[in-house]
Amino acid sequence: MKHHLLILAAVAGLSSATALAQIPNGGFETWNTVGTYQDPAQWITFNDLASSAGAQPSCVQSSPGAVGSYYVTLTTRNTAFGLLPGLMSVGNANSGATGFAYSSRPAALTGQWQYGIQSNDSGFVAIYLTKWNTTTQHSDSVGGGAIAAIGTLSGWHALNVPLQYFSAVNPDTAYIIIASSLNAPVDGSFIKIDDLGFGAASGIGELDQVPSLRVFPSLATDVVNVTAEAPIADVTVMDLTGRTLLTKAVGAEQATVGVADLPTGRYFMQVRMLDGKRQVRSFVKH
Repeated sequence: MKHHLLILAAVAGLSSATALAQIPNGGFETWNTVGTYQDPAQWITFNDLASSAGAQPSCVQSSPGAVGSYYVTLTTRNTAFGLLPGLMSVGNANSGATGFAYSSRPAALTGQWQYGIQSNDSGFVAIYLTKWNTTTQHSDSVGGGAIAAIGTLSGWHALNVPLQYFSAVNPDTAYIIIASSLNAPVDGSFIKIDDLGFGAASGIGELDQVPSLRVFPSLATDVVNVTAEAPIADVTVMDLTGRTLLTKAVGAEQATVGVADLPTGRYFMQVRMLDGKRQVRSFVKH
């Protein structure tokens, strides 16, 4: 339970080498034995919760990897605590601190992935870059990106999460969060991940193309605005565990979503167009 709470608290405020940097244990080759289960080294998982509920681990070592010997599989489990997404975040499992020191401005988070997401569910991979503000004594958002996993992707495919930057400064910390369920968790949804790194963006990856979609401001107090050049069906705001907090029907090319009642922290916004295309963006409520 301790790690579960620390993941949510730290992230809400939020081996694969590339030309830019190395993500801690990004190839998932190193694992630590914790009681009856294994955790990927330098990542925090929900395995402690699953274990305490007598359920199978939600994060497991799998092989062979797309690159190397191992990869990680995250699976949504039905436990005594209810449906528990397979969720992990880069961090220190002993202290519960999430994120890692990072000062570059990559174009994308890259890797290899495959998934099987149950109907009416969706998983995600997200990255956030922040910079500590010595004046406000809070971390400012520098950039980030997220990609949804919907349906089935069989066999290894390139993962590409383009980053959008909100500031011209270099970050000092990076957060990576991956989960097998985003909206309404469904037992059995899974994501397999390997070979994470930073590199150049290659288009939009598996993201749907939504004409001129804008979600702003990235740091919101009362409202978040959504605009596009095509009709928007609805928008859904979710917390970092995938719990739906509010949904608003739109039926137009722009919308204003009230977020004043949300606690301070980072949230996902899923924008669904009338033609069925979807994109996931993030914003910080302060």
